[in-house]
Amino acid sequence: MKKTAIALAVCTAGFSPFLYAQDTSSNEVITVIGEPLTLTNNAPVSASTNTEADYGDQLATLPGVTISRNGPVTGLIQYRGLYGDRVGVTIDGVDIAGAGPNAMDSPLSHVLPEPGLQAVLYRGIVPVSAGVETLGGKLEIRADASHLFSEANGLQFNASASMFSPGDAQQYQANAFYGTDNGFFSGAFTHQQRDEREAGSNDAGSSITIPNSQYQRNGGKLRAGYSWGKHSLDVSYQTLNTNDSGTAALAMDIAFIDAAWYRLGYQYQADDERMLKVSVFGNSNQHAMDNFSQRAVSMASMARQNDADSLGQGVEASYVTPALDGELEVGFSHLHSRNNSVITNPNNSAFYINNYTDITRDTFSGFTEWHRVTDTADYLLGLRYTQVDMDADAIGSNMVMMNDAVAMLASNFNNAKRSETYNMLDAAATIQIPVSDTVTVFTGISQKNRAPNYYERYTWLPLGITGGMADGFNYIGNLELDNETARQFEFGITYSKNDWTVSPRLYYQDIEDYIAGTPSSNTAAIMFSTMMGSDTPFQWTNTDAIIKGLDVTISGKLLNNLLLTSTASVNHGNRDDIDDALFRIAPEQLTTRIEWQSELMQSPLMLSVTSHLVGAQNHTSALQSESSTAGYGLIHLGARWQLSQSFSLSAQLQNAFDKYYTAHTAGVNRVSDADVAVGDKLPGTGREWQVSASYRF
Repeated sequence: MKKTAIALAVCTAGFSPFLYAQDTSSNEVITVIGEPLTLTNNAPVSASTNTEADYGDQLATLPGVTISRNGPVTGLIQYRGLYGDRVGVTIDGVDIAGAGPNAMDSPLSHVLPEPGLQAVLYRGIVPVSAGVETLGGKLEIRADASHLFSEANGLQFNASASMFSPGDAQQYQANAFYGTDNGFFSGAFTHQQRDEREAGSNDAGSSITIPNSQYQRNGGKLRAGYSWGKHSLDVSYQTLNTNDSGTAALAMDIAFIDAAWYRLGYQYQADDERMLKVSVFGNSNQHAMDNFSQRAVSMASMARQNDADSLGQGVEASYVTPALDGELEVGFSHLHSRNNSVITNPNNSAFYINNYTDITRDTFSGFTEWHRVTDTADYLLGLRYTQVDMDADAIGSNMVMMNDAVAMLASNFNNAKRSETYNMLDAAATIQIPVSDTVTVFTGISQKNRAPNYYERYTWLPLGITGGMADGFNYIGNLELDNETARQFEFGITYSKNDWTVSPRLYYQDIEDYIAGTPSSNTAAIMFSTMMGSDTPFQWTNTDAIIKGLDVTISGKLLNNLLLTSTASVNHGNRDDIDDALFRIAPEQLTTRIEWQSELMQSPLMLSVTSHLVGAQNHTSALQSESSTAGYGLIHLGARWQLSQSFSLSAQLQNAFDKYYTAHTAGVNRVSDADVAVGDKLPGTGREWQVSASYRF
């Protein structure tokens, strides 16, 4: 299927101080797929310009995208009001099976930059060929093998070093690449560390430390490829180790995450119109978290450590061939995942909770998609059938012998039918019509599905496990859950003339059997939660929801050397079964960036100023006791000086006026004895400066 890639300069607004198209050493490219017209050239972004450890800042200004944060390495992508497992994320074609049931090791935490890395977002209705369970959108973070095969022969090397303050942060990055006539080998390494960050100045003019905002990570990646005739093969292996890192919005912090993944890809290019692709991949994650090593615990008996592990293994295959005056793609995939979790108390060797025991989820899926381009329209039609099989082993706890409520919950779970099969049919149809030389109209409809994940079905004891939603309530699973079914309509116009492009999109999504929490009526669950001093627990339940909104992208030249890019987004999410808002939905926002390209001492210089305006969010969930947040505006400044072909310097000043603010999508603090009260929203970062130096040959 032909795809027109649009690299939006706006994608770097708010985090990168520059765009410099001639800097081929840059590592990440933010790309939007699914548009009818190319707006700009690819916008390379230096690895040294990220402000967040997990690179979530490099996505936050894409249209419709917001990052929900529970900590510095736990960014969850929210796209048009949906986040978590509803937004499909792959890293170099690998589906990450995270070990943390609260998404401490979210997919974004597995990103390690390498040459040619791109973040590819499908705007709006996602083609069925893009993946399974893409109800809330699809993001692919990848470095295409075709790009690496086309690199020049010989050795290439680039490295960068960055310093941040406050927080005494350091980041080091190195990439090496060696290309031959029919192959390549590359290696990447990164080190990141930071102390706690500071919020902006409050009304009293004093600085506030953001609790548990420290992190430390190291990672490495190896990749090799070889091509012969019509065949090509590439293999990747990555390891990423996260050590003590805070997650103040959750009940525990990260002690460590040891993550590794691999992928073997094969491609057979029969001719210009026929191609076969096969991919085999897997990932393994070991994860420990606790509530005592990075925060105070009220008493020794309340200390908890959760040791979790996960395994993911998969295979995908697709074939493209001409058909019916267009292009037909068919494909098949299988993904197997397994999760375990055991909660203990290091001060009491007898205490344990077998939280999740050998939970398996097998996804089998096949699709067919037809694409045709004519002088009058661009058609895309697709169908996908998916079967999801889930099961779990019996659980247990030492509390069964001393607590009747726990004994009843364990017995009910172990005696229940825990296996389930979900059958789902996805469909997507879009058409793009160029009505004039300057205007193209887009419209599309789709039906997408998502089966419950493991914690929504198999959490047998009321615990604060929500996949990172972090609303402060305890939740219990539901073995009777149905899969979600979303039906979406989208309409958009793209206007392009005289170096200016404007592209608004309207969307409406009705989600049947939306999985959300409702107060539990389970007597044993209520009894246990009350004994632990918590409110009535919630239980995952099939409800209904409606999400609607608008996002707009604008880009153009004010002068030959003065560029403007802007994105705006508005979305509204509501429960349809009751009169209540969806939880933690991003308010309206507008990000505008102006770049000035000039020279200093005959070397290219780029300066930028970015305005980030966010509205108040008063449409909040009363059921989940969600508080409103005020609107705010931030200004970011940046500069990049390319002193030579090999050496460059960059600097940026985030939140230049040291504005104190709280993002609505931020979590609430759960760390006691901190500058932020327990239960209050975690503030955003105050004024921060960063300087970076990059070298390549």
